[in-house]
Amino acid sequence: MDDESLIPKLATEKERGIKYQERRHAAWSEIYNFYRDIIETNELTQRQEVNIPLMKETKKTLLSRIDEAPDIIFDCLEKGNVGREKELIINEKWKDDFDNCNFEGIDILEKNNVLLFGRTFKMLNIANGRVEVSVPHRLDLVVDPKTNPLDIETARYIVRLHIYKSLREILASDKYLPSGKNQLKSSLYNKNISTGVVIPFDKEATQEAKDKLLRNLGLSNFETLFSTDVEVELNEHFTLLWDEKKKKWVRYVIVVADESVILYKKTLKETIGMELWPFTTWADDIETDDFWNDGMGDIIKTPNKIMNIFYSTYLENLTYRSLGMSWYLPISGYNPQTFEPEPFGQYPAPMVPDGKGSFLSVENVVKQMEIPAMTENLVGIEFLIKLVERATAATAIAKGVQEKKQITLGEVQELVAAVSERIVSISKFYRRSWKEFAMKWLKMYEANANSKSPFKLYKKSFKGNYFKKEVFPKDWVSQEGYTIRVLSSVDQEKERTKEIAELTFLQEKYPNNSAIQKIVRKRILGRMNLTPDELKEIEDTEKEMEASGMGNVPSELIPILKRRTAKPAAQPNLPIR
Repeated sequence: MDDESLIPKLATEKERGIKYQERRHAAWSEIYNFYRDIIETNELTQRQEVNIPLMKETKKTLLSRIDEAPDIIFDCLEKGNVGREKELIINEKWKDDFDNCNFEGIDILEKNNVLLFGRTFKMLNIANGRVEVSVPHRLDLVVDPKTNPLDIETARYIVRLHIYKSLREILASDKYLPSGKNQLKSSLYNKNISTGVVIPFDKEATQEAKDKLLRNLGLSNFETLFSTDVEVELNEHFTLLWDEKKKKWVRYVIVVADESVILYKKTLKETIGMELWPFTTWADDIETDDFWNDGMGDIIKTPNKIMNIFYSTYLENLTYRSLGMSWYLPISGYNPQTFEPEPFGQYPAPMVPDGKGSFLSVENVVKQMEIPAMTENLVGIEFLIKLVERATAATAIAKGVQEKKQITLGEVQELVAAVSERIVSISKFYRRSWKEFAMKWLKMYEANANSKSPFKLYKKSFKGNYFKKEVFPKDWVSQEGYTIRVLSSVDQEKERTKEIAELTFLQEKYPNNSAIQKIVRKRILGRMNLTPDELKEIEDTEKEMEASGMGNVPSELIPILKRRTAKPAAQPNLPIR
């Protein structure tokens, strides 16, 4: 497909993706404003700039209760020592990237996005021999509306928006096509652009949403704040093009500048070494009707809005009651022009007859206004909080707050267990995503393996010394491949607890069987975080006790038995008299 017919195709895909996502922009903006305590006041309901931090409180509660990033274990399908050596190396490489590429931080960002907005992405890239991972902004990525919510590989196109690069950087890069750079330079110079940010004339919805977000944060001059040179917005299109020779659809990466200039056009395999989309995604409340599903923030935003109205009117009522407001009877020389509700305000009242054919006397010109207390607002706020807690499982117990009513210890334990089960279930949704991510991470390394640039791995011994090893592709690339296991800390803890309980039962069932006792002791010690020196000391002590016949004796009786079984000290030879 030539460039002239390709540009309309890419523009159509981008427009469809943005229109499909645009439905969520208003809700996302509202959720983010509540999370950041950004409140828009009005004259009717939200007169005070106050916000109950329910969004942040609930998100932090759920985040603290969700399991940590799962452990990824690669099992090599090759048999023997060769396979074990390869899986040892690739597992160490994963641990190295987990630390150096901050996969833990990536995990936190993903959970934040899912809890607030419903869905998140991870993006992979290869640079300088290392796989890089990032979490794209929710407004920077649009997808094919027909994408299966469970499988990002079903997307016909994915568009990454709002990639800003300076014109100098683009012209100096060898990555982009010379013809595209000349066309871009000519296009910008014809527009007489010397400074600022170059963006399309018709701003798309995602760009307007990002601009509004920055303005809400107080950055009114953000366009000049972030640009010291001419900056051009690039769009990175991951799309399918028909190959007439191969008679099949081929995945391409195309970079477009100024919505009309193609700077880069290569197959996905040429770009990153594999034909899988370099994205993974997961969500909590998955549904078949909508890829951009709801999140926890959608549950909270409406109750949070109502609570803010209750709280705003309650504070205003409390202020007016404390400082006082008055009615007055307009008379000559006393006619203050006050119409806005405010503390110490005075407001005109109608002329009221006194029942005797005359009006109120001058002494009764000013009368204190009766302002009833709005205590029912606090009751309404408490009701809404309970409503949100039931919907999100972020209950008072999960937050560490004691309930007012008296309940038994057993009821508390049941509540804690139920809350934990509901919250931990969220982590089940992203384990599959981590497995897919680990698979693409491995495929990308295999596709870009370079015998001239080996990995450098460092291993720390139990004595604290580091050992360096250069690892070549032949040392870890497997023709048979790898299987990937995803183990969460919760699952591992459950399995560990169950196993120890079973071993303890076996040990109590056969207390005199030395073989079982030895196996159980070895398995339990293997679960402990002990150094080799500590393990050796324990084993030597056990062997010494077994040799002395005290292997099955309780520890508190060992000192007594040692004293009783000790040989008497040798008596000196006394002279015979």
